[in-house]
Amino acid sequence: MSDQVSQVAAIRDVPLFGAFSVDELERLVGLFSEVSFRKGETLWAEGDAGDSFLVVLAGELEVVAADRVVARLGPGDFLGETALLLGEARTATVRAARRTQLLTLSADDFGDSFAHNAKVLEHLSRALSQRLASRNRDEVVHRSVTVIGVVGGPGLVGRSLVAGPLAALLARISARPALLVGVNAPVASRPRVDADASLGDLGDEPLDRLRSRVAPDRGPVAHLPTTLPAPGAADGFTRGLDAVTRALGAEFPVIVADISSSVALDSAIVAEVCDVIVEIVARPGATAAVTHAAHTRIFEVVNLYNEQSAPIAINRCEPFVVPVDVALDDGDPMSQTLHVLEHPWSPATPPLTRLARKILGVSVGIALGGGAAFGVAHVGVLAALEAAGVPLDLVVGTSMGSIVALGYAGGLRPTAMEEIAGRIGNLRTVLSALDVTVTRPGFLRGDRLVSIFGPLLGSVQTFEQLLIPAQTVACDIESGERICLGEGRLDAAFRASSSVPMIWAPVRRDGRTLVDGSMVDPVPAEVVREMGADLCIAVNVVPQLQKGVTTALQRVYQRVNTFNPLSYTSGSRDMPNMFDLVMNSIQSLQYELGNFKAISADVRINVELAEFTWIDFHRALELIDRGAEAARGALPDIERMLAEHLPQPT
Repeated sequence: MSDQVSQVAAIRDVPLFGAFSVDELERLVGLFSEVSFRKGETLWAEGDAGDSFLVVLAGELEVVAADRVVARLGPGDFLGETALLLGEARTATVRAARRTQLLTLSADDFGDSFAHNAKVLEHLSRALSQRLASRNRDEVVHRSVTVIGVVGGPGLVGRSLVAGPLAALLARISARPALLVGVNAPVASRPRVDADASLGDLGDEPLDRLRSRVAPDRGPVAHLPTTLPAPGAADGFTRGLDAVTRALGAEFPVIVADISSSVALDSAIVAEVCDVIVEIVARPGATAAVTHAAHTRIFEVVNLYNEQSAPIAINRCEPFVVPVDVALDDGDPMSQTLHVLEHPWSPATPPLTRLARKILGVSVGIALGGGAAFGVAHVGVLAALEAAGVPLDLVVGTSMGSIVALGYAGGLRPTAMEEIAGRIGNLRTVLSALDVTVTRPGFLRGDRLVSIFGPLLGSVQTFEQLLIPAQTVACDIESGERICLGEGRLDAAFRASSSVPMIWAPVRRDGRTLVDGSMVDPVPAEVVREMGADLCIAVNVVPQLQKGVTTALQRVYQRVNTFNPLSYTSGSRDMPNMFDLVMNSIQSLQYELGNFKAISADVRINVELAEFTWIDFHRALELIDRGAEAARGALPDIERMLAEHLPQPT
């Protein structure tokens, strides 16, 4: 747009210019110059001199202060007025979030045309106040439209398996409409169907014509089929997808481009118009996406349907590994999308859901703290969160929390865990764990821990088989370091994480002597962040010690001690036994340190278990009920956390 008539039309509906007549607007636009910026280009940096006023015609700008995006500006918005009115330097850095067209006015012309207009100054003042209030509230600023390009390397399958479900999941999670743009290579042997327009031609189409090409009845998301001819493919792709974004972005804030592997596009071209690139790769780190695309996020998806790909340990948010899911084998893209939406624990669904949540910045991790029998309450926490629809994209556990975390990550549902806990939660099970040793540094060998609690892991045996990422936390007793375990066998990982010093023998692994992770990190919220979660829920199940609350072991010990004459002369008859001395000392440490370690979490859940003791495995169902009660009490905080970070529905 360059002529005066079109510029008047562009700014006529901008509220700022409501105080001007048509004649005044015609004179005013003659003072403006039209400029454009490519994605990632900086208009000005914080501290620069203010020498111009700008109005956004098309595209999007992001305002950055203190390394954080504090505002986004789109068509009709204006900027630069603060520095001109106050005679100060720029207060923030402004850069183009996508291709952007603007009208720019010099400082002198701004002063002549705006500085003495009372209505304009009132509007500018109101807009400035709203921006400052928004910044002071520390609000999360979302893009008006997010464009995701799904690409795959030569010979790799799974692009459409990712693109369709991803668009549907993004629409469901954000509660905003999504558009799936199919970018296919044209078939030379048949004439092009009108519905499958060339993406390059869409930039020249009227808005109504472009909207008419969208098929709204193609399942959970709208669909726009297009082709991209080989000649001029790069220019056709960028012009076409940019036109779709500008024309349909207000109606579809989420746009996913399914780019055929037959369409030869350099990843730099895709990055030019896409905010996110999702690339199907044979193995992690093999992405062809450009690393210098600083303003485009890149996510790798390892699709195990590709023969070149091998399973890897699922212990971090990224990369996203899509396992072979037999339920998807014979389905078309539509049925595959519906299956993913309807079956949250089908093997392919968790990684795709996690990818969608990561793109939106709301992936959720949960840290399950240690605590011997207290840790059984985690089952109730997970059951209540799942019943309320709270998403959990990754889990970390310490000590008893590690057992529950690994079972959940392997796909064992909380209802099944509760049934298992009720079955093994009895005095006989507790006594069976007493495998005394005289050859290892501990009262008990700890080998029976695996056989007793192994059923809580279900049928999954290794980290490569997990459905969602998980790690366990142990402590290197020789260095005091926190050691995160995320590879190998699951039973070995929880055995190391649960080795209470002096009670159970430590585990030797990779040259380290590992004991219970509660010694260094009772509630590993920091590990949740390190694994890549955007949001964190931390659960501390360890209560503060209560005088008069004794274990069954202590009561038996005191009865036996009444027949020991030496206990009267030594003054030890009413003292705790050695096991309780150790465990109570650790409990006191875990309660205080656990709450401290959970400070970084967005939401902390403390389960009220004051009348229980560390050995009360026989009260498993009561513990689970308490965990569920505490989780239900935290739901308002969790819902508020998610609402604050999700884009507002349109």
